Amino acid sequence: MKRPNILFVFSDQHRFCDLGYAGNPEVETPNLDSLAREGAHFTHAYTSCPLCVPARGTLLTSLHALRHGAAANDMAIKNDCTSVAHVLTGAGYNTAYIGKWHLGGVPRNQFITKERRLGFEYWRGCECNHNYLSAYYDDNDNVRHLIDGYEPITQTNLAIEYMEQQKQSERPWALWLCFSTPHSPYLALPEGEAERYLDRDLTLRPNVQPIRFEDTLNGRKKVPDLKKCYAGYSAHIRQIDIQIGRLIEYLKQNGQYENTIFIYTSDHGDMLGSHGHLNKQLYYDESVRIPFLLSWPGHVPGGRREQLLSIIDISPTLLGLLGLRFENEIDGTDCSRVLQNPVAKGQDFIYSYSYVPCHQAMFREVRSWRAIINQRFTLAADQNRVPICLYDRQNDALQQKNVADAPEYSAIREELLVALDEQVSVHDGYKPWQQLLDEAGRLPEWDRSEEHFRRLWKWYKGI
Repeated sequence: MKRPNILFVFSDQHRFCDLGYAGNPEVETPNLDSLAREGAHFTHAYTSCPLCVPARGTLLTSLHALRHGAAANDMAIKNDCTSVAHVLTGAGYNTAYIGKWHLGGVPRNQFITKERRLGFEYWRGCECNHNYLSAYYDDNDNVRHLIDGYEPITQTNLAIEYMEQQKQSERPWALWLCFSTPHSPYLALPEGEAERYLDRDLTLRPNVQPIRFEDTLNGRKKVPDLKKCYAGYSAHIRQIDIQIGRLIEYLKQNGQYENTIFIYTSDHGDMLGSHGHLNKQLYYDESVRIPFLLSWPGHVPGGRREQLLSIIDISPTLLGLLGLRFENEIDGTDCSRVLQNPVAKGQDFIYSYSYVPCHQAMFREVRSWRAIINQRFTLAADQNRVPICLYDRQNDALQQKNVADAPEYSAIREELLVALDEQVSVHDGYKPWQQLLDEAGRLPEWDRSEEHFRRLWKWYKGI
């Protein structure tokens, strides 16, 4: 019997709470809501590192950031890593990648050559572009094609074109479709789309606070209008949902929906003013908690999954559904049993971190942290093992009361610190981030990235 096809839709910076099925009535996501009803959706899915590049490398390899090498933004992943595409190709799949890559290092407009695509055979990618109305993609031969209009629409056209090409093939296909939205710029949208939300009085998260000085890149940027940001963010999400609707319609019309594993998730979230912060690289749910939906009719029972899932577990879990596995040592866990049995026991906790400060994190008081997250609590500590925060999310869903020093939580704090120590001892150690990069042999790659952006900043400032 032919294995199921795989359609993996991956967005950039979509936090867990901004979907209709997750309880936000102001964001229009009818197609994602339908997938959530028909398939399995995880309410406690988290990223291993709330930053684009480390998270993307971890998603594809099931390795933590220091092991795959892309430990901060614009650091290149090690080319000898085994990815989920390698495993699927070895099992007879035709593998395809369309959209944002962001694993090639600097510069962001470079071509990604065949040997640097981690095993994906069909290529319509770009290293990194966030100008959604002036975008491009490179094909298998690295011929660059300019996109006329809004990038996600053309990327969806390319996905449908690819699926159409595969109809006569004996091989099953596995397609990664990677949108760069809803990441900023929030108002780079098709004509009239921003106004759809700008004209509404949208409800910001109750924990939104005035933006902290350090989150304005040390005062070099103006504080944004959060209402406008959130309006554009919501409009980008609506557009993602529209594209997902197009994909579902194609699969159904061509008799492929029942035999396709359809996944939607994101690399990390977006603070959007919560706790006074912008962007990501923080341990709050708005930054680390992500949507995860998986539909495979007749094989995966629908409904909520409250068990823990990390982005590092996604590839081994997908492979587990297919009876496949990584042959090399990985850091993630196969959680396919939870997909097939909603009451199966999940993991006790997940490990999340932000080792290397870049962008806003370079100016924040807490620049490097590690966290342990279980069903109820989030504990984060700095590189000296000093607790930064302990949040009881069951009683404080918006994480507004730090109970790290509260006597009544001392026992749970110590228990979580022990669990954190175990993860740190295996994966990194409580060490300064420069030392971690040096010991991993990645300091030259970081220096190359930093020098590139330092030159760009000098050019921008006219220095």
